[in-house]
Amino acid sequence: MSDFREILDTFEQVFAERIANDPSSGARRIYRPSAKKRRGGRPQGSLGAKAQAIRESVVDLQDEYNVMTVRQAFYALTVRGVVEKTEAGYRQVQRQILLMRREGILPWKFIADGTRWVHAPETWNSSDDALREIARTYRRNLWRSQKARLEFWLEKDALASIVSEITYAWGVRLMVSRGQSSETYCYNAAQEAQTAWDQAGVETFLYALYDSDKSGRIAAEKIEEKLQIYSGDAPITFGLLAVTDHQIGLWNLPTRPAKEKGEPDAVELDAIPPDKLQALVDQVVRHHVDADAWSKEQVAEESEREILLKMAGAA
Repeated sequence: MSDFREILDTFEQVFAERIANDPSSGARRIYRPSAKKRRGGRPQGSLGAKAQAIRESVVDLQDEYNVMTVRQAFYALTVRGVVEKTEAGYRQVQRQILLMRREGILPWKFIADGTRWVHAPETWNSSDDALREIARTYRRNLWRSQKARLEFWLEKDALASIVSEITYAWGVRLMVSRGQSSETYCYNAAQEAQTAWDQAGVETFLYALYDSDKSGRIAAEKIEEKLQIYSGDAPITFGLLAVTDHQIGLWNLPTRPAKEKGEPDAVELDAIPPDKLQALVDQVVRHHVDADAWSKEQVAEESEREILLKMAGAA
């Protein structure tokens, strides 16, 4: 800690000199938070009735779900009548979840966050370690004997870790568009669909997971349009998997006010409980799978993994 403080002090001195010598240099003093005096009010560490109710409800959610986003937890609490369906209510839930994790009351892994990515090369301590890991994680392309390839397009990267539990297990692609998909993103996806059709006569089935509002509908429609333009003669079947009008009524999903006047209330993808969202994806995949062909590929995969493990053990 003392070494870090020395480094920080050195930077402070350098930046201070730059500012003094050239005020237009763009250098800025490093911000250091100062001690703040406590204001009057509730004693530090005490909880109000609302905060306590939020915490108790969030703890109960762990009995139903393995992982959730903060917004999914918020919607679950609005359905239970714990908080109001407002941005203020969302911030209350967000804050208590953060504090609960910091205090060790709520496991950090319970809250999903697919919005942050780490880019780094995968490295090994030795070639033997690398070989053992390859053997352990080996996966055969079980779709090679299937006449279909699947893609799930997801509007929100915050939900990626929840949906990917299913897509990864089945070995299918999850495409996170973050709202409107770029032209390049759609072009590359279309070209892969074309290649699959040209090389093996495999048809592509695309399923979209988007908010039920004007922007979500437009984003999903644009994906279908762009893929049809860039995929040549490759057959691509597009379907809106969620959020649909039927699901809104069937599951009594909570709404939020529309962003534009005159539009109906919106329903976010986050309003769907995580178990239902995962079940939707899983059911669609199973619908496309030829079970007999899949089982044969799994047998071959296990045999190949055993061979690799033997090789790794002899290394």
